[in-house]
Amino acid sequence: MTETQQIEAYLNEHPEFFVDHPYLITALKIPLDTGPAISLIEYQLRKLRDQVKHLERENDHMIEVARINSVLFEKTRGLVLALLDARNLHDLSIALDEQLGRSFDIPVVRLLLSDQFEIQDGLNLIRSITSRSLEDGGDFAEAISSKESWVGRVTQSHKKALFGNETTDIASCATLGLVRGHTYGLLVLGHPDAEHFQSNQDTLFLDHIGEALAMILPRLLPETN
Repeated sequence: MTETQQIEAYLNEHPEFFVDHPYLITALKIPLDTGPAISLIEYQLRKLRDQVKHLERENDHMIEVARINSVLFEKTRGLVLALLDARNLHDLSIALDEQLGRSFDIPVVRLLLSDQFEIQDGLNLIRSITSRSLEDGGDFAEAISSKESWVGRVTQSHKKALFGNETTDIASCATLGLVRGHTYGLLVLGHPDAEHFQSNQDTLFLDHIGEALAMILPRLLPETN
């Protein structure tokens, strides 16, 4: 008995098969002797198949977005826990460098702190910037005053101001203002890919990191006299 004959025999013995499995009907190709015209039934079947395919694509997309968000949440959680464990700026520098570089694939990280605070030497990732640059009219006032992360391609002037002369291959960056009742500075993330940080991308995880840093910094930063 051929495979086709087996299927035919099975369906003859189980006439309720498509009643129990209605979703299979949308995948069936039923020949309709309508000539060049398309019958209403065939048109409805085509529309139904298109709708099912569209719903399947939407479902796959939602599952993928949920997976990405779950991974992003775990990475952000790991970073925040590492920051909370920091006992001084040296620990904080290591946590930012390791977590952002390893988990988020961000090769260049800078923590720019207002010169109101004392910063010990030897912290390559952390450096001081003038408080004037963070105030109204300063170079980075926009990054401080904006409610959203400053994300996108970086100009040559901003590149030099944010990353210094030692880094020349930065093409896009994200700049987070660290403000919580006080202006502490900026967290700057740089990437050689011009498309890595884009102005239209979701910055929710960046905002969480900035908020966590702004909460942690007060206990690590002694003010200058």
